[in-house]
This record gives sequence, structure tokens and C-alpha cells, in this order.
Amino acid sequence: MYAEYKRDMSHNYLILHGENPVDTSSYQVRMLTGNAVPSILKCRIQGLDGNFLFYYDITSRQSLASFYEQKKLQVSDIRLIFGGVVKIMEEMMEFLLNPDQLLLSPEYMYLDVEKQKMYFCCLPGEPKTISEQFREMTEYFLPKLDHEEASAVTMGYGIYRKALENGICLEMIKEIIYRNVPETSERRDEETKPVEAPPECLVLPEEKVPDPGEKKAEKKEKNKRKTIDGRLLWIGGCALGVFLLLGVAVACYLGYLPEVPIEAVLLAAIVLLGIGALGSWLSKKNQKKKNETLEWRQKVKKEIAGKSEKLENFQSSCKNVSQDTKPHEYHKSESSDESFGFGKNLYTGSEKREEENYGETMLLSSGSVKGPASLVSREPGEFATIFLEQDLTVIGKLENAADAVIPRATVSRVHARIRKEEEGYFLADLNSRNGTSVNGRLLRANEEYQLQDEDEVDFAEARYVFIK
Repeated sequence: MYAEYKRDMSHNYLILHGENPVDTSSYQVRMLTGNAVPSILKCRIQGLDGNFLFYYDITSRQSLASFYEQKKLQVSDIRLIFGGVVKIMEEMMEFLLNPDQLLLSPEYMYLDVEKQKMYFCCLPGEPKTISEQFREMTEYFLPKLDHEEASAVTMGYGIYRKALENGICLEMIKEIIYRNVPETSERRDEETKPVEAPPECLVLPEEKVPDPGEKKAEKKEKNKRKTIDGRLLWIGGCALGVFLLLGVAVACYLGYLPEVPIEAVLLAAIVLLGIGALGSWLSKKNQKKKNETLEWRQKVKKEIAGKSEKLENFQSSCKNVSQDTKPHEYHKSESSDESFGFGKNLYTGSEKREEENYGETMLLSSGSVKGPASLVSREPGEFATIFLEQDLTVIGKLENAADAVIPRATVSRVHARIRKEEEGYFLADLNSRNGTSVNGRLLRANEEYQLQDEDEVDFAEARYVFIK
């Protein structure tokens, strides 16, 4: 069996190719394609070269392998996953379906984030038994348990011990996941964790954040060029109309165009003048819009640079404090004040440090921090800037599931994700209904695209520019 993904105008599909022949007239297949089981993804079968392809609609749903790629399993997650497994097995027994046809691999188990409901794929002819698949699934999730939560560890390993037994006892699994387990360990408060300093890197280039004088001069020059271009367009349109009017008038005077009335000539000239004026107005409007967008991008880049400068100053102050409190810089004396480094001895210590460091050259870029990459709205002020500071940023309109929320109806609840690696930032669509495109190209299902500076990224109708 192997899988592929396909996208049409508004749906995403998981396509499974079975290895064994399928009897499409059997009860199992008819119940599957009839979509009678609520927890099984909507399915249709299509024949190709004697083989049958199973199309599962996965629009706006996330596979467990993708959703829990960098997320730890807590008690609520374990109950959601294994409670869904228990529910689908009970439904299959109710409809007299063979549970061995279920696919309990995390790549083929899907989650509706908003409804908090599990959906599954069912493939007739699957060689693995349900017991074997269940054991492999529990082994997959064991390393992903949140070991800071004792109840999650207890529940996860309890289910794993039951999976090692012969067969699956649904009642025992339900007893494990639904019984009340007291919290026996205190979770560390995330707000009290020390903030790790980001790695040192080069300072932002100066040309990316021009000083106000250069920016003002550049803006004046652009406005001047814009005015000249508008005048040239206007003059060109007027000249064309006048030239045409004179040419036709001369032709009529010489008798070459006896059937052309002078009124038609004047009307044509007026229309041409109107077209010239309209073109000039549209050109000015487009140029103004481009200038506003450029100013907005420069403003965001300046804010990023300011944020980096503040962080640099904070790190520098912390470094100075740590140097001033080193034990060897305090000098003992007979006076109680001087024994704690006050007064004369403190001055002597700092003066000594200045003499020791005299002559050393400090690199300006040392200790500086580069700002995070970001997504900036292509329309100034329409959407908030998305800073890509985390290793994994989920983008969508559902506040409980997305790291960056875009409040638009055309944006899916969980629309796309951006993964940060050493080599760059990678964008992937998460089976959204209206899709994600880069520079006008719609991303294919299950495709990861490495973002480049100034790439134009569209989440449905929400348009952004990637700034690295």
C-alpha cells in the first residue's frame, strides 16, 4: 500500500492504493463508499488500469503525525486519540464491519481541531490485524508523552501494557482513559522559566534601516519621478489626441475624407483625451499604493531592528552586571564597608579592569541579535505582522489551535504551518479549503516550500510578504 495526495478547487484528498484486489460488490466496500460509519472519512472508489483507488476527503483535517509532530501528549490528548479508536471500533462492530480493515497509522488518522473529533481510513484487504496495528500505534505515541505530567505517563503506559496482551479489550481501555487520575506532580510554570538568549549573529545591514534623512530624500526623489511620469503620460495622451485631430482635419480639408463629419473627428479627439486622463489617474493611484506598501515594509523592518537593538542592550547590561559581581573583583580591608567592595576598593577594581582591557578591540557585531523573520501584510494595516519566532508556527482562524490568527472567513481553522530550521523557513498547507499559494502558485497537498526573502504568500484572501 502506498499513498498520495491530490487537491482540486476546494477539497484535499488522500488517495490510497491497495495491494490486494478488491471486490467492489461486497458488503464491506458498499458500506464504506456509502459513508454509513460516522467516524470514517468520506470515501469514494475510482478504477484505474484494473486497480482501485480509494479517495478520502481530508479537507480542513490534520493527520496525527503532522499535528503532534512537535507537541507533547497530555491526558486530554490521550483521551481524544484512544477514545476515538474505541469509538470507531464500536461503530464498526455495530455495522458488522471487519475492524482489521482500519488503518491505525498516525499518517492516516485525522483530527478535526475545532470539533475535537477523530476520523479514520478504512482499506479493504489490509494484511495487518487490528491488534498489531494498535500495538504499533501505542509504541509510536509513547515517546511523545508529556513526562512532566505523571497522569499522562501513567495512562499512556497503562494502555501500552494492554496493547501487549492478546486481543483488544475495549472495556479495559475505556476504564484506563476515562477514570479519574489525580494529578501527582506539579507542572512547572512556563512564565518562570529563564529566557534563553538567542545565538549571536551579525547585525542587520545598515541599508535595510536607512536613517531618516536618506529616507526623506529618497521619498522626495520617488515623488518627483512619479509626478514627471504622470505629466508625461498626460502630455502624451493630449498630444496624440491633438495630432489625430489635426491629421483628420487636414485630410477633410484636402478632400481625402469627404464622408467623415467634423463632429465625429471632434468626438474621437475628446475620447482620446479622456483615455489619456484616465490612464494618468490610474497610474498615479497605483504608484501611490506601491509607495504606501513600501513604506509599510520599511516601517516593519525598522521595528524589527529596534526590537533587536533593545535585546542587544539588555544582554549587554546583563553582561556588565555579571562582570561587576565577580568574586575576585571585591577587595577586603579592615573597614567593614570596604570588605564588601564599597568606596575606594570598588573604584580601584573597576579602574584595574579598564587597564587590563585597554588596547583590546571589540567587534561591533559581537553580541548583536538579528530580528525574527516575519510575514507582513501586503496591504498596509490590513493584517497584523506575524513574527516567526517559534520553531513551528501554525496559521489559521481558530484561536485555540493557531499560533497566528487571521480573522477571515476564507481562511481555514488550521490553514498552514511554517517550520523553522537552520537552513531556512518551510511553508506547508494543512489541507485548507481555499489553499495556500506562494508567488501566485498554489501549493500542492503535502508539499513543503522553502520561503525566500520577499516571497508573496497568500492564505486564501489574506496576502502577506515574507521578510527574512
